[in-house]
Amino acid sequence: MTRRKRLTALLALMVLAPPALAEDRLDGLQIGTGEAVTIVMFHGDEGRGGDVSANFAFGAEIARRLPDATIHMLLRPGYEDPWGRRSPGENFGRRDQYTLENAALIAANLRRLRGDAPLIAVGHSGGAAQLALALSLDEGAVDEAILVACPCDLAMWREMNPDWPEGTLTRSVSATAVAAPTAARITLITGEADTVTPAPLAESYARHVQEAGGMADLRIVPGGDHAGNRALSGEWLGAIFSARERVLTDER
Repeated sequence: MTRRKRLTALLALMVLAPPALAEDRLDGLQIGTGEAVTIVMFHGDEGRGGDVSANFAFGAEIARRLPDATIHMLLRPGYEDPWGRRSPGENFGRRDQYTLENAALIAANLRRLRGDAPLIAVGHSGGAAQLALALSLDEGAVDEAILVACPCDLAMWREMNPDWPEGTLTRSVSATAVAAPTAARITLITGEADTVTPAPLAESYARHVQEAGGMADLRIVPGGDHAGNRALSGEWLGAIFSARERVLTDER
């Protein structure tokens, strides 16, 4: 199938009317039906009103390269896409939303999607922060997690941004403030040129996991930015492919 035909097929999936969902079921898009591995992806905050479905194309590329996988690109709690899909929960205007309630929703949906196949969960930016928190609630829901550009230490993030208005982060819970997951292997990726969620935030969480006896692999990408330029996205894809190899050969 040509790239144009693949894109056409993807867009056709997007415009289909979404089915009614259970109250706690996160909405989103599934691409692929491979039975060897399940990959679940969580988008960033898009706090300035950006399109949260932008990662659908990235998921489609992963599915093209990994035909033995099923890819679930979930809308985080309180988010909706341009085609009418909407997830339950509250994102508070895409601000200050890393709550235990939202983390519990994510954990429950990871558990729902976990079948006989190993599961890899991937989060970017705010999606990584929510995923990290969810792992502390139910780390057995995943085999591996990949956290890209993660603001995993909210206290440090607040200190890095002294110009933020007072009360910017009041309801959110930092992944470094709860018990660290120790069962799932965690890969943290941050671009060296990321000025939104700089590397010390991921370094802090990696120490938090390692000190608890967990497995955390930190990668700082030369030339990588926050949004996903070629350097960052290349490392991101490579981490997914490596995780797939490990979970299929049980080399974690």
